[in-house]
Amino acid sequence: MAQQNNSFSKSTLTFMLILSAMMFGCQKSNFSPIEQNSKLDINIPDDNPVIDPPVLPSIPQPVLSKGQCAADSSTALTSCLKCNIPQNPPPPPQFSQKGQSLIDIMSIACSIPNKSAPKEYTPPTREQFLQRLNQLTPVYYPDSSMSSFQVSVIQGLKTDTTLQKKMFGGLWYQPPYSDAFETYFGIEVGEAVTQLCYQSTDSKFTPYNSTPLQSKAYIDCSYGPGSFSCKESKTYIDANVYRDQLRRGMIESIKNPYVDNHIILPTKTCSWEKFEGLYSQGGAEQLGLWLLNNQKVSVEILGDAAQCLNIKSIPTGNSIPTGNVIMSTYSCK
Repeated sequence: MAQQNNSFSKSTLTFMLILSAMMFGCQKSNFSPIEQNSKLDINIPDDNPVIDPPVLPSIPQPVLSKGQCAADSSTALTSCLKCNIPQNPPPPPQFSQKGQSLIDIMSIACSIPNKSAPKEYTPPTREQFLQRLNQLTPVYYPDSSMSSFQVSVIQGLKTDTTLQKKMFGGLWYQPPYSDAFETYFGIEVGEAVTQLCYQSTDSKFTPYNSTPLQSKAYIDCSYGPGSFSCKESKTYIDANVYRDQLRRGMIESIKNPYVDNHIILPTKTCSWEKFEGLYSQGGAEQLGLWLLNNQKVSVEILGDAAQCLNIKSIPTGNSIPTGNVIMSTYSCK
């Protein structure tokens, strides 16, 4: 029994010694930290660097707007289209056809060089003519019947540069053209230039005098042996009626300038739509929708090739806009 105890004690002692040795061997070790500038601190290059993608400019989206047209037809959608609202009754014209023609022709005539022009002469503008002759209305300066030759001459003086220079660039008496002018308007070509262009106090025709219009045939007869029997032609008798009407219209233009008292009574309500932006971003599609409904459509091209067109079909080929546009339409119900 004593031997067994001794053997157990030896075994226990041996086990304790082994356990102590193992615990000693497992204690933490102390290591020195590596310095920041150590040769072991090596940067390895990246073979696939990250490159930021280029920043593309943002393209603004087209703007589609809409609204109501003003009742007085003053809403401008583009430079070549505005709301034209039907009215009842339609407004009367300010100028008679004769009055408008005189303004149109003299606006051109006064700018044609002529040796008789005063020194440092400045031609009046069309706007000045409209102000000074604002009462050449159907009331004071009504229209009159025209011969086919008068129609040809009056229209030619609006568009034919050769006829314009012939009538206003040299001698003012150019029969039969000058005869057609004076018997329609009631004023000679020279009188029209000196009074309306030069505003000369020496003009034979003024709003306040009463000098008559005489044909060359009547003047020639007056200086002949049978002067007491001379009779003026009906054409010139009528022309003197127009002459008095022209004087009255000019006086009223000064004393009682024209005022439009017409009351607008729109018969329909109109609304508009507008597309503003790059034509390539849906412009053709928008035009298609408008044209499908038979609406009035205009396209205003902006930039160096600026122009404005009223269109009835979608542009094709070289006519397709390539930049910014303003497209508009309106419809009435």
